[in-house]
Amino acid sequence: MSYARRQEYRRLGRALTAAAGAFVAVLLALILAGAGALPFALPLALTAVLLGCRAHHWLRLAARSSVGAHTEAEVRRALAGLEAESWKVRHSLRWAGRGDIDSLAIAPGGLAFAIETKTAGYGSRHLALVREQAAWLWRFRRRWCRHGVVAVLCVARARGVHRWEDGVLVVSIDCLLPALLASCPIESVALAF
Repeated sequence: MSYARRQEYRRLGRALTAAAGAFVAVLLALILAGAGALPFALPLALTAVLLGCRAHHWLRLAARSSVGAHTEAEVRRALAGLEAESWKVRHSLRWAGRGDIDSLAIAPGGLAFAIETKTAGYGSRHLALVREQAAWLWRFRRRWCRHGVVAVLCVARARGVHRWEDGVLVVSIDCLLPALLASCPIESVALAF
């Protein structure tokens, strides 16, 4: 299961907990108000509103994580075609940093591609993250990537993107496989770790 999917489920759990707390607070506030204990019912009603807002917040974050998990699944499906070409493909790899390495594609010759997936946009921190992941793989998982690691950022909602940016191969999902296959000869990869 991908990090984004695990994050979605954690956030849904937090939303459910907050919603349950809001429900209980509303019930208690209604019971106390019905019993004439308004000074106790009002703080409980306010607590119910705050917990409801918190539940809404976690639901919004869970929806974002769901989009990320769906996008990562698209990239997984795209990379599955490489396995027929004797590539090794791994997903949701733990590493020393925050989150996970979304995907790792290892060419038969030992050149690896650390792939960070973004749905629509990215920034310099995302480029730095995937460079960090590639460097970590090269240092600590060298047996997987004997001939280096290329940092790749795949933007799933874009089309026709294939460029180098700050030492990272930035591609759209439609260019992902052709870009990886074209980068396989070790001599042609200038920015491998």
